Amino acid sequence: MGSIWRAYKKVSTFYKVLGGFVLGIVLGLILGETATYLQFLGTLMVRLVSMVVLPLVMSMIIVAVGDVGGKSVGKMGAISTIMFVISSILAIAIGLGFASLFNVGSGIIPDEAWELGAVAAAPGVLDVILGIVPDNIFTALTRADLLQVLAFSIFVGIAIAAIPNKKHSSMLIDFFTAISDVIQKVLSYVMGFMPIGVMGIMAWLVGRQGLASLLEFAPFLAACLAATLVIHLGVQVFLFAKVIGGMSMRHFLKYSKESTLFVWATASSYATLPVAMDVARKMGIKDRVRNFVVPYGIVVNMDGTAAYLGIATVFVANVHGIALEPMSIVMIVVAATLGSLGAAGVPGAAVVMLVPVLGMLGLPPEAVVLLLGFDRLIPGPARGVCNIGGDFAVCAIVQRFVDKEIVGKPKKEEVDQSAGGS
Repeated sequence: MGSIWRAYKKVSTFYKVLGGFVLGIVLGLILGETATYLQFLGTLMVRLVSMVVLPLVMSMIIVAVGDVGGKSVGKMGAISTIMFVISSILAIAIGLGFASLFNVGSGIIPDEAWELGAVAAAPGVLDVILGIVPDNIFTALTRADLLQVLAFSIFVGIAIAAIPNKKHSSMLIDFFTAISDVIQKVLSYVMGFMPIGVMGIMAWLVGRQGLASLLEFAPFLAACLAATLVIHLGVQVFLFAKVIGGMSMRHFLKYSKESTLFVWATASSYATLPVAMDVARKMGIKDRVRNFVVPYGIVVNMDGTAAYLGIATVFVANVHGIALEPMSIVMIVVAATLGSLGAAGVPGAAVVMLVPVLGMLGLPPEAVVLLLGFDRLIPGPARGVCNIGGDFAVCAIVQRFVDKEIVGKPKKEEVDQSAGGS
């Protein structure tokens, strides 16, 4: 028994999670509705991870900002924000394009109780800005408001870097570093449960819904998958990571497969943060870059969510036989960009955000029930893949333009040593 456990410990996390993923599908097909009793395993896993995400984000951001100072963080933050906004707009455009190409929602009969409403105004930029600043950090922590926690952490980090007494500054950095180390140690225990949790989630999903229920919504699901592939491979991996960041596509895909599989199983970019941090480290992204960009991206970078909002809105409009006007398309882009900013990376958050977007266009918010049944099976995981992938791509860009170093490319002295040794 001891030898089996030792052999299991040597298996990489990717293959452990893959095993749980496949075993869960098999159990779901065999057990059917009975497999829903395994749902608690997945719920427990997500809760364990969520339990430590907020203190992890706070400690890492405070250390990242306080250690490098406001000037360097300002540059990293500016580059990250610009790239996140650009990628979100590109993601929405790609989502709308595939929604039109696959003619999503056509042929599905709407509920007669759903009434079309008046077109509402788009959410104001000022409302979004005010929502970033917490009036009470403890309330923000209680609500798990990642965007407000992030803002507070950045302010604390800047203050630590700016205080005149460098001894106190160093003590505070050491203190929050210690907190981060402890939380990451707790996470290492939690991650050991990950394959079992993934198995429980997949068994529940397949056992509850089966595979036949997907046929009626095949065009919508196809649009989600196609948009995910184009956004992830075309925009994030090729355009951002390779062309702008200089990282090879092979290097990106080699290391990101672990986080891709995990986010596909959990449909939660929020819960994937610990895995993403570890993947970024293995990729060769510097600690100060990954400690800032990845938690920041988990909060504000929602490429998959933005694309989903575009596809889902076209779906509901087609269900009701409404042709979206050019101004409506512009409103979708604005609403999806602002709405995805700071969206909680938890399962189903995008479906909740879809309600006000539909209301803006006069479409019945009740129509979201059409999309809820299978959201965790394909659209949710697809969104998560794009959300996490964009964080790695922007890390590569930040490291290239702030630290003048390409991720995955050996340094000149390393190449010289290798050549000399041969």
